Amino acid sequence: MTRGRRRMPRLTGPVRLIVQAMAALLAVGALCTAAVLGFGTARDGTAALRQAVADRAAVAAELHFALADLDAERADELIPGHAPGQPDVPVGDQVLALITANQRRTEISAALRQLGGDPAQATRVRAVLDALGRYDELSGQAQYADDQVADPEAGRPPTPAVDLSAQAGAVMRDQLLPAVGELNRTYQRQAASLSARVRDEERQYAVVLGVFGALALGVLVWWQRDLAVRYRRRLNPPLAVAALCVLAVVVTGAAGLLTAAGESDRATEQGLGPWVRLAEARTAAADAAAAQSRWFVQGPGAGAAYRDDYDAQMRRLDGLLTPGPGTSAFELPRYAAALTSLAAVRADDAALRRLLAAGRLDDAAVVLTDVGRGHVAFDYWDFATRLDGLEQARRADFEVRMASAGQALDGWPAVPAGTLAGAAALVLAGVRPRLAEYR
Repeated sequence: MTRGRRRMPRLTGPVRLIVQAMAALLAVGALCTAAVLGFGTARDGTAALRQAVADRAAVAAELHFALADLDAERADELIPGHAPGQPDVPVGDQVLALITANQRRTEISAALRQLGGDPAQATRVRAVLDALGRYDELSGQAQYADDQVADPEAGRPPTPAVDLSAQAGAVMRDQLLPAVGELNRTYQRQAASLSARVRDEERQYAVVLGVFGALALGVLVWWQRDLAVRYRRRLNPPLAVAALCVLAVVVTGAAGLLTAAGESDRATEQGLGPWVRLAEARTAAADAAAAQSRWFVQGPGAGAAYRDDYDAQMRRLDGLLTPGPGTSAFELPRYAAALTSLAAVRADDAALRRLLAAGRLDDAAVVLTDVGRGHVAFDYWDFATRLDGLEQARRADFEVRMASAGQALDGWPAVPAGTLAGAAALVLAGVRPRLAEYR
């Protein structure tokens, strides 16, 4: 005798409706959770990236530049004086170098105070402060030694001042700039890594939103069909509206996340990446200016190392100022203008070397320090101004694109939470009349 298989009991009408309603509510709830979590994570990541660049990477880049430019101005302070054999004829402008140096020193202090708030880099910042103290001490001693000669000849400061200035330059070149450069690169790597993570998370949550949305829509459509078959109703309006709410959240939510991901990606490629290169170019230009002033006062033999450093920094600028593949047609003329200004600085340097080779020290000092076209000070200022404009434009592009990414997330996660809460209420409203039929 064979036993028949035991069949699973079929769900009765009210129980079936309750189970279906619970399944729909769970599906909508899962979608709501995914939407709230996804958009909350995306918004937090976007805000963190903007803060990381504004409060860390940008400040470290400005600190790096300010240190290099401070050293250039300190070196320039020793060059002005009077023309050879003409005590009444001043050559060069020391006041401008002093004003700019004081400005840079103030900027350095402010940047270090801001970066000192990062516990992860506190040890490195303290080391920078220690080295900066030694640099300030040596620079002050160099200035004091220079002041002991009431009216020095241009380009011929007292030997103690030259030696102390060289020692200060060594502290800057061997300790301060490498330490801050590494700090700068650390923050840039963090910003790039965070940017990639934000972009990937936004794309992943867009996919998750689509999967949970498809699940919720499947449950609602299946339930709608089951009700039509069992209760001979063509359409349950509340459930239809609930399905439309789910569809709206999925479509607009995924579009918003993908738009934010695209803007984050472009912000990195067209904003953050070029900005980092231009920030390095500013520092290289200032470092080259410091090297040029030091080999000027040290003479052809002793200044050879500084001259080599100057040449190396200028070659580095050629690479840093090469427009990348993402450079827009609008910006190409600005890069070309900066390279033209750099060519003028090179021409001034060639003229400076010719004058020094001819023994015309006073004319060489004028070419190096006087503010006029065809002179190093003016043409370097023109180049630095154009370079600064390019750098600020790239940083502004990053900010605009990150703001656009943030705008794509505006209203979220409140929008999906409210919409899907309405969808859940519609599910209950849709099942209530069918349950009432069993009373």
